[in-house]
Amino acid sequence: MSADAPARDRYSRLGTFRHRDFAIYWAGGFLSNSGTWLQNVAGSVYIFSLTGSPLMVGVLNFANFSPIFVFSLFGGVLSDRFERRKIVIVTQSLTMVVAAVLTLLTFADLTTPTILIAVTFLIGTSYAVAKPSLTALLPSLVPREEIAQATATNTLQFIIGQIVGSSLAALILAIASPTWAFGVNTLTFTAIIAAMLLIHPRESASQKARSGGVRSLMEGLAFVRSQQAMSAILIAVVLTNTSVEALRTLAPSFATRILGQSESAAGIIVASYSVGSIIALLIFGWAKRRMPLWRLAAIGFLLQGVGTVLFALSPIYPLSLAAAVPIGLGFSFLTPILNAKLQELAPEHLRGRVMSTFAMAHLGMRPLSALSAGALASVLGGRAAMLSFTVLAGVGLWTLRAASRSSPESAADEGDDRSDPVAANAKSGHLPIEQTRRNV
Repeated sequence: MSADAPARDRYSRLGTFRHRDFAIYWAGGFLSNSGTWLQNVAGSVYIFSLTGSPLMVGVLNFANFSPIFVFSLFGGVLSDRFERRKIVIVTQSLTMVVAAVLTLLTFADLTTPTILIAVTFLIGTSYAVAKPSLTALLPSLVPREEIAQATATNTLQFIIGQIVGSSLAALILAIASPTWAFGVNTLTFTAIIAAMLLIHPRESASQKARSGGVRSLMEGLAFVRSQQAMSAILIAVVLTNTSVEALRTLAPSFATRILGQSESAAGIIVASYSVGSIIALLIFGWAKRRMPLWRLAAIGFLLQGVGTVLFALSPIYPLSLAAAVPIGLGFSFLTPILNAKLQELAPEHLRGRVMSTFAMAHLGMRPLSALSAGALASVLGGRAAMLSFTVLAGVGLWTLRAASRSSPESAADEGDDRSDPVAANAKSGHLPIEQTRRNV
């Protein structure tokens, strides 16, 4: 063994963090995401203190998530037209100014529910525009074969950031005022801005989209529609997120009306889901080395199905907590794989628009998923509503099979087309990008 072997082993154990740009990207995202959840929790508490209305808390959360559904496709167009780092820097700089204004208004006791909702909508809009660029940057920070692992590691920072940000909000609100929470969130925007200034992604300016506006948007959507694998993957993204949103939406009624617990038990149920999600992300690298990614994704849907059935039928609170864990496990096995597969299939000059559809499927559909879960529970009851979501696992397995069969990776005997998704899809009979342009 050479003298450098121990050093190489330590280097390899760092995983995707051994890539300087990814480590900076992850750290900046973690700090910024922690601030986002700090703002979300503090904002919800503050608007409730101003109005005493749970409905206004719902309106605030709707203002936070609805821009993703409305503006993420526009963000994808910008991502494919301009340098992605600059898009993130500009949007986050503007958002930092808006967050600073909210902090000053709150300090002066001038913040009203309307102002808080408007600021939350602006912050959500900025995130929706920046998200496709942030996501599309990932493949340019790590080697191609590490995209799935990098996506899993990056997903981990969202979950840890949620825990850290929510906990920090509770601490600040316990010893200080919402003004301090909003101020700390303002400072966290500097982390993602600094990260974008420090990294050097492998972007190809020559491949940037030349068309703009509606034409560019429709070109991206036409390409996604023409790729059977992409369409199936996006359906799978919606399905796994719907299962999770059903758990979150129905947790309060299960905790109080079915399991006879206090309202705080709903938070413990969601925390149990988060534990499962973190476990899956921590063992993701180990799991993907032992089985193909499509098989691991199928296990994800099976875990969600089992967890949903157990949760729906559980007669006791401890079993309900245990049932939430596999739902989180399945979600965090699926999300990095589906994200990575889309990244691999997307040509560079279309990646921003492709990943904007992922943002819509991943986050933009959450309000509709929550609404459907609540509506079913009001008609069928909590247990029957939750049990009905079991069918999503079966549909998910079917979509994974369709995605894997139509993916270029399944054509093992067709040369080295997997490095060129457009060429591979042309061989399989799918429309090449030139054809989609003519169809727009």
